[in-house]
Amino acid sequence: MWHRQDAGPVPYPLGMSNMNWRDVARELGECDNLFLRWIGEPEELHLRLIVEEARAQDRVVVAPVHMPELSAILDGARPIESDEDCRLFEIIYTQPISYSVLNETYGRYPEIPEIFIGKLFREFSWTYLLEMTRKTTYASDDHPGPLPLQHHSIVCLNHVVDVITTRVPEMRLLRRNRSTVN
Repeated sequence: MWHRQDAGPVPYPLGMSNMNWRDVARELGECDNLFLRWIGEPEELHLRLIVEEARAQDRVVVAPVHMPELSAILDGARPIESDEDCRLFEIIYTQPISYSVLNETYGRYPEIPEIFIGKLFREFSWTYLLEMTRKTTYASDDHPGPLPLQHHSIVCLNHVVDVITTRVPEMRLLRRNRSTVN
């Protein structure tokens, strides 16, 4: 799922400690956009996501000469891309109950009674997906623990990853925005 020519999969950290995931989630929420760059199971019952910040670039998109009908649509448009100043994040779930990857084009914005906090990393207090999990699996707020069932959603430009878990994720910043580093 890597889209940039100069990027490759980031090595999986063995024995990674659980950082303050709320601080990393807050930084994710500061991003304008995210791209899902990698998703996989590096070891049994572990889900690993690499997401990269993306932003509108300064350059303006120009319609191809052979497609002049796009000129009006693209007038003033700027591409949303990752660049060398964008942050790179890692999210690891240990023993998730389930996860799904949705083509963002088909996603719907959550509606009441679904309630969440966060922008691009969402924590839901109630969802239809949580209810379906309770009704179709042995997972519950008491099993397997250590926490009640949780629904997290990572909202990217082309994908939405929904994770049902009873554990907090391990999160870390793999690359910091250069403009924030002294």
